[in-house]
Amino acid sequence: MALGCESTSSSPERWRRDSSARSSSSSSSRSVLSCVLGGQISGRGCKGLRQLPCTLLRSLQPSVQAVAPLCMELEAALIENQGEACARVLSTISHTICELNSPHLQLNREAFVLFGGDVLLLRCLFCPFATTEGSGSSGGNAGAAGSEKLASIKLLSLQKECLNILRELCCTVTYFTESLAAHDDFVINLFGLMGFYSTFDCAVVLAEEVLAVREDTLRVQEIPNFTSLVHKFSSRQLASFCRVLAMVVFEPEAGNWTGQVDVGLNQTSVETGPSKPKMEEEPGWTVVDRNHDAILLIPDILSRLVKLLMLDKLPFSHESVLSSEVSAFAMTMSVNGSALESLYNAVSEGRGHILEDVRASNTRAEMHVMIDPALQSQQTMAGTNSMDDRVVNWNITFLDRTGLSTGVIHLATHHVEVLFVLCALCGGKKREQVQNRLGELGLVGVLTQLFDKLDWKATQSRSSSRGIHGVGCACNPKSALKIQYLRLIHNFCDRDSCNQVNKQLLLLPAPFKESSWFPNPTAEVKDSDGLMLKILKVLIKEPADSLYRFWLASCVEAFLGGADSKNQEFVASTGLMEHLLAEILKGGFQCATSLQINFDLLGELIKFNQTLFQQLNRLLVGDKFDRFVEVLVTNLVDSNVFVRSVVLSLDYFRRHQWAESASNGPGLVAISAPEKRTNMSNADYRVNDSSVAANYDAKFCKVTAFVFHNTLRLLRDLMCAVRLSDVNQDNICVLNTVLIFFIFAERDGELQLYLQALRAADHHVLCTFRSLLDFWRSYYLRKRGRECISLQYSTQLDFSDWLHVVDLLCSQPDSPTSLLYSLPSMGAQCMALAASGEPLPQQC
Repeated sequence: MALGCESTSSSPERWRRDSSARSSSSSSSRSVLSCVLGGQISGRGCKGLRQLPCTLLRSLQPSVQAVAPLCMELEAALIENQGEACARVLSTISHTICELNSPHLQLNREAFVLFGGDVLLLRCLFCPFATTEGSGSSGGNAGAAGSEKLASIKLLSLQKECLNILRELCCTVTYFTESLAAHDDFVINLFGLMGFYSTFDCAVVLAEEVLAVREDTLRVQEIPNFTSLVHKFSSRQLASFCRVLAMVVFEPEAGNWTGQVDVGLNQTSVETGPSKPKMEEEPGWTVVDRNHDAILLIPDILSRLVKLLMLDKLPFSHESVLSSEVSAFAMTMSVNGSALESLYNAVSEGRGHILEDVRASNTRAEMHVMIDPALQSQQTMAGTNSMDDRVVNWNITFLDRTGLSTGVIHLATHHVEVLFVLCALCGGKKREQVQNRLGELGLVGVLTQLFDKLDWKATQSRSSSRGIHGVGCACNPKSALKIQYLRLIHNFCDRDSCNQVNKQLLLLPAPFKESSWFPNPTAEVKDSDGLMLKILKVLIKEPADSLYRFWLASCVEAFLGGADSKNQEFVASTGLMEHLLAEILKGGFQCATSLQINFDLLGELIKFNQTLFQQLNRLLVGDKFDRFVEVLVTNLVDSNVFVRSVVLSLDYFRRHQWAESASNGPGLVAISAPEKRTNMSNADYRVNDSSVAANYDAKFCKVTAFVFHNTLRLLRDLMCAVRLSDVNQDNICVLNTVLIFFIFAERDGELQLYLQALRAADHHVLCTFRSLLDFWRSYYLRKRGRECISLQYSTQLDFSDWLHVVDLLCSQPDSPTSLLYSLPSMGAQCMALAASGEPLPQQC
């Protein structure tokens, strides 16, 4: 960013005279040289391009020549503290660098920055101009107060023009936005400008641009009076301000978790064994966590955000409209101080009662909509109501047109940001308190009715679409709205503890005829399906490569997480299990995440539920079971979560003695043949094992038999399904599935038998998996508090069990439970070769 010139710069008139004189000089080149040499000797050289000799400036393109005098005029007005003079120059600058019909628009903008105009704008934006204009007017104290307010209005108009020009430069000048974002004082002062109606919209738009490019997240606690500032925002302002909140409530996953582990964890010594990291406490609050806390301290912030989702249109706020009107006149008309004061008084007396009426009708309308949501839907269908008509007619003549000049905010222009902010708060450190409070505020009822306003028709194949990211992209404003909507539902359900009360709200129909947004469980409402049922119906109709299928499935999976058997069976009653099996068995090319989505959701659906295990068994008849197994074993990365659910469920059934009994009818067969588990050959997977169940009658679970008879084969293939160079936070679930096999083996006293069988089959697998466990330990033991809790909650296994079995597998090579056992002298070498992907020697 160019620096501004010193206060001793020449005036614009002198610049023009010097330009004429120097143009006739034959030694103009010496002027440039003498300027540079003089600056080196005296230290008082040029600090901006506009201070260069006029001969050089005249050699620039004609359009650029006009920029330097404007910068000099603006600087002279700043030195003399003349606010009106600055406003006039800014108006000319705005037409020079902001008008799209200018033939040299981009060149003028770049020249303005090179001439130090950006620094002058910042000086002008925060310059304490004198506010004594008109202090001597008649009228005593009233006249002085009116003049002072008019001066304040002019100052706000000037600041608004500065903000507009800065935003234009952010959009076109390279690295200009980054330079603004690097100054915390500037960003914080932008929030101060949001406290004024005239500058609110411009400050919000510029703050959004600046915060989007910051390398770190802004600490909202450093903003003076942040709580009171946001609390005073109108509904329209709060909706717009959510665009700024979205920049401070979300933080992407920190760290580069792509197969990289700490050096200390990846080094193994045969004599001392691997270094053992210590379990760290859950990390302290991040900047984003503290921002969440500061936002939640704002009075009624959650209820106001929920109310914003209730409205398709928001009336234009009329707070400080009077100031905006006079400000607009001051910027566009040449009016002296006394005339402007008279205009202000006339508008104040003649229009004040209209504004009061509008405010009153606005309040009544908002209260009516909150009490009777059906009325709001009728108003949406009928168009703008009478109150809005008055507002629009009023705006046509008097209101500033730079912001939302139509007087309303439509559905897609504020719902996306509101949904995003609520979604982030639901996923933060205080997620449980936020989820419970939103449940009490009737968020589910609002989302249920919003669901019906969105277009959920089956989407076309993404392969035939072409969006902003090329062929196959379906991104558009509507898709952004629906994805944020589904993300909020997912985060509302996602919790590492019991969340049955909130999840039950998703099963209740929307209370269309209730007088409140709070669902009444005792009321018999038959007008609509519950929100979860609506989501399930849409999910079943969506094509495999739908843009929304992943998020629809994620909502259902979060709902099923920790759900009781009744909720699982309710979801299955919609035909979801049949749909998932059909998608898995249809074969052919499937998009990258489709198969994983189907297996993950199927695994969550049947987890710990004997009834649904039997239903799955009945559906896998004939060759469907063989095809299902083929897809499963050839796509273990995608199907590993389903395999994990089966293994966890079988252990759960065994511990709770859910075996077949004569009194309860057909059930799962309790198979106990430990010697078969440890017998692994190089043969293919055993699918139709006639020695166990020749006819697959109704009393036998084929999925149970398959996993039981192929335990070691599944284990070995899962251990080498992910390479160290490819492991990341998305496929680390494969390692967790492997560890569950080992946890149960150790619990049953069979861990050494498992390891012996694996060593006999392929020692390379053990060395490779030993390297993967270093990544696992680095991921879960280094400030991964919530991941540890989630792993424990979803598997019903204490995290101490996970750590215990990992310690056994990573113990010194002379331990029988070590993955490197039997070759202690070669253990470190084999492990290093396995980690690098190099072929192992024969002794390994």
